[in-house]
Amino acid sequence: MGDLTKDFSRDEFKCKCGKCGGNYVDIRLVKGLQALRDLIGMPIIINSAVRCPEYNKKVGGVKDSQHIKGRAADIRVKGMDPGKVADFAEQIDVFKNGGIGRYPTFTHVDVRGYRARWNG
Repeated sequence: MGDLTKDFSRDEFKCKCGKCGGNYVDIRLVKGLQALRDLIGMPIIINSAVRCPEYNKKVGGVKDSQHIKGRAADIRVKGMDPGKVADFAEQIDVFKNGGIGRYPTFTHVDVRGYRARWNG
C-alpha cells in the first residue's frame, strides 16, 4: 500500500543520489501513474523520478529536465515492451498533454503541461 495513492509511496519517487533526500513530486504525475497502473492492471516500476540537479547531470539528463521539477518518471512494467507501456500512457489525459519518451528499456512520462514525444 502506498501513502500517495493506493499503489505508490513517496519513497518510490525520491532522488536516487543517496545524498539530497529530494522527494518532491507533482501530484499530477502520481495520479497519472496510478491511472496508468489501473489501466494496465500490472505493477509499475519507477526506475527514476525526482532528481537533484547534480544527480540529473551525473545520469546524463537534460539541463532543464522535468525530473528536477518532480514532474517526470522513467518507468517499466515487468514483461511488457516499453513501447506498449507508452501506448497505454497515451490514453491517460495528463500524459496526453505531457511528455512521453520511448526508450529501449523504459518509458519516460511527464506532466510538463504541453505535448512532447520522442524516441530515445
